[in-house]
Amino acid sequence: MIASHIDPGGERAAPSDRRSREKRDVRAKTGLLILGASLLACGNALAQRATTVADSTMFSGVVELFTAQGCSSCPPADALFAEFSRKENLVTLAYHVDYWDYIGWRDTFASPQTTDRQRDYAKAFKTATVYTPQAVVNGRRQVVGSKRKKIEDALASTHLGSVAEAPRLQLEIIGDRLHIRADGAAARSGQNTLLILATYEEEVKVAVKHGENAGRTLLNSHPVRDWRVLGMWAGKPMEIDIPIVSLVDDDGGKTGCAALLQEVGPAGAPGPIVAAVALSLLK
Repeated sequence: MIASHIDPGGERAAPSDRRSREKRDVRAKTGLLILGASLLACGNALAQRATTVADSTMFSGVVELFTAQGCSSCPPADALFAEFSRKENLVTLAYHVDYWDYIGWRDTFASPQTTDRQRDYAKAFKTATVYTPQAVVNGRRQVVGSKRKKIEDALASTHLGSVAEAPRLQLEIIGDRLHIRADGAAARSGQNTLLILATYEEEVKVAVKHGENAGRTLLNSHPVRDWRVLGMWAGKPMEIDIPIVSLVDDDGGKTGCAALLQEVGPAGAPGPIVAAVALSLLK
């Protein structure tokens, strides 16, 4: 026997009416589920869309760490740098140098190109030697990379430029290309300003098998895979498009990129960074 249903109005509904009502209820619930799924998909699409544009006004500082997987002094700096890399208002880039490779472990991210950038900074800061871990803040100050207070003080005492005068950088993903735009105030008189693009992996754990850190698994945050000078910026609007496929890693790791406007001295030594922006590249 099919039980009858008594509706809220006190009338007894026939079994057939009940089945019709149940069908209507199912259709209504299905409609709500579809609507909810559509709204969720729309929200996800909007959230994804929001992450495809980044502006330099969102970032207050740049921390560049020079490190090496084969350096026993570097893991504490790497751990501290990972904390800075999770701050949404900072552009963070880890350059792995290759001059420690000879002591037993070949750094998986090191290259002569990243080492050259540190040597160029040594010329700018007039230091006789290079060392790890070294942190360069906003292209203006260099400190030991494991010293939190010194890095924080350097961030507080240097800046990328006043809001009214700072040039502006924007990164935007448009289809299969990265669109880079530089605009705003002109460079300081007598200073050349370069537009630099760096690509990096978000986070990678590396098991070190030899050398000073043998047996340790190191967390590498924002290790730079490549950095290149895109051109010289003279204060006028400048736009560049680059295919994303040429920037992402072949191994499928999550890739990010950062654009810098950096002044250079007469001999080409890097100077103050006047604008910076970072963005995760979508697969």
